Amino acid sequence: MRRIVVTAALTALTIAPLAASAASAAKGAPSGTPASAAARPSTHRATWYAVGAAKRSITPRSLKHLYLGGYGIGPVHLAKSVLRPIYARALAVRDPAGQQVVITTLDVQGHFLAYQNGPYGFANMAATLHRQLHIPVANLLFTSTHTHNGPDDLGIWGGVPKSYLHRVTVQAEKAVRAAVRRERPARLRWTTVNMKGFNETFAAKGDNDDGDLKDFPVDHTMRVLQAVDHQHRVIATMLNFASHATVYGPLDEVSPDWPGAAATYLEHDERGMPRHRHYGYPHSTALVVEADLGHTWPGGIPHDNIVRLNPPRKHDNNYPADAYGNAIARRAINAIRRGHHSVFGRVAGARTAITVANDNPVLLAGLANPYGAADALTTTVAALRIGRLLLAGAPGEEYPTINIALRTGLKGAIVFPVGLADDQLGYLGTPADYVAAQECSLTDEGFFTISPLFGNQVLAGQRRDARALGFHVSAGKLPTEGGKVPVNGVCLSQQLP
Repeated sequence: MRRIVVTAALTALTIAPLAASAASAAKGAPSGTPASAAARPSTHRATWYAVGAAKRSITPRSLKHLYLGGYGIGPVHLAKSVLRPIYARALAVRDPAGQQVVITTLDVQGHFLAYQNGPYGFANMAATLHRQLHIPVANLLFTSTHTHNGPDDLGIWGGVPKSYLHRVTVQAEKAVRAAVRRERPARLRWTTVNMKGFNETFAAKGDNDDGDLKDFPVDHTMRVLQAVDHQHRVIATMLNFASHATVYGPLDEVSPDWPGAAATYLEHDERGMPRHRHYGYPHSTALVVEADLGHTWPGGIPHDNIVRLNPPRKHDNNYPADAYGNAIARRAINAIRRGHHSVFGRVAGARTAITVANDNPVLLAGLANPYGAADALTTTVAALRIGRLLLAGAPGEEYPTINIALRTGLKGAIVFPVGLADDQLGYLGTPADYVAAQECSLTDEGFFTISPLFGNQVLAGQRRDARALGFHVSAGKLPTEGGKVPVNGVCLSQQLP
């Protein structure tokens, strides 16, 4: 499959952001609210929204010529079976004024904004849904869970048939329409929880389990958004957490990895659980939204979070993902129980088009054939506002330095960083992130970085989106580094025999 540069189409699809009317935003938690602060219930009166959620299967009906993406390079990861179903999940939120936003997730490694071989991109889905539902394109945000044993919609690891891209498109659109149809009055609540120990970066020997946090910051915060109806029944839960979906190494089986396990636990839909087992929220839908996951992957399950699963390991063929994903889901459930903030205010969307110059000579040559024009790629930086929550999208695997820089100059917003939003163009970091990746990830992050300036372009777009959505963004320079570039060879020493 090939990617097409769609500058004209993007211009036509880009809806002018809603006017920046900062409405009488009441005081609440500041950006980057710590878990301890989030545990204090909000004193502000919540808004009644109309909320709906739905999921539709995107499990392949045929595995012929279907490759899985995320490990190695080229057609080395052919799917032979399905370990667990995969889904498109959608959450729709409409405010009292009738403005509506929708976020949709796919259990795939990544998905492009547009394709050269058919109308299968996120831009095409948004255009179709805009015609059918009259929701502004800017108010429709799509993302991928980034499972490394999910279908290779990108075509880098062998790709998938056009018939599968068609299926994903149809099912994702059905999930959005069903979510909108199911809207009913609901309150929204949010909280945060410290997930230190669950995710990590390059380990620095002799320092700590999180590596050199000055050079490689890790986002240990999980953000939780939940919708509850009049009867206090949970409609939907959204987890926003930074951890690559790589609990497994490469399998020859389709798997949603830990995001799928976390979602099905929250949905009370785990395979093999006894009927009497109380867990999750029956009849609800759960979305797992990857956050700023550059340099970040699963670190394990802290000892005090390990709970014996039922069924036991010997009867659970998905045990590694279930153990990690279920533990994450339980942390979210407990955090909501301990305390939360109410969501109040309007909803809106904004997006900014950017063109990225491909400075990577390897990708420039390697993508010329499958991607068409590979020297410059046009994409979008998208964002949604839900009350004071800012879902700040990045069209790839955003490094935490980008989120830190955004929050530093932002007032009045609680940031939910959304990775792989509306596109998947590899790693997005500051120039220092780029240089560090050359040392610490010799065969991965450096290889899949289009440009050392890509992250700065995305940050500039996020700031424009935040202003358009009514948030105050102070003027500031774009970061030129995310910490000192490592020079002690720690990463190299771990990769060498």
